Amino acid sequence: MIAIKAIYVAILALAAYSDARRFTIPNLYPLFLLLLGGIAWFAGFPFVAPLWSHLLHFGIALGIGMLLFHFGWFGGGDVKLYAAVAWWFGLSNGWLLLLAVSLSGAVVVVLVVFLRLMSTLLDSADRTKGGFRTRRIAYGLAIATGGIGSLLWTYP
Repeated sequence: MIAIKAIYVAILALAAYSDARRFTIPNLYPLFLLLLGGIAWFAGFPFVAPLWSHLLHFGIALGIGMLLFHFGWFGGGDVKLYAAVAWWFGLSNGWLLLLAVSLSGAVVVVLVVFLRLMSTLLDSADRTKGGFRTRRIAYGLAIATGGIGSLLWTYP
């Protein structure tokens, strides 16, 4: 069980690192999370909900995420990563994951905006690049942080 948790954390850490460096989350990371979840299910990992609940949570997360992607509010990698993390939690624990990712996201957004604002104030040449409001934010950091926190809370 500890090995499964360690691999889960490592996959999310790599996904967050990739998003922070390149604003992309390779498809392999969500795929590995889904495969690891399947292996964990059959290996006897102590999931707290029936399989259908996990699959339904995954489907709902993916569906809503695709809608958010359609409107340009989320990146495709973020949607796939969140849905893959959602597979690890049944519907009854979906609120915990959503809350953890949202709170982590708020911290990430505030830090990034603050750092960009400070950079803009210190470097007047940055204003010619369109300002800090036009840049993207690597939300994979929040998904990874919230996913790790939720896993450790739900499966101590």
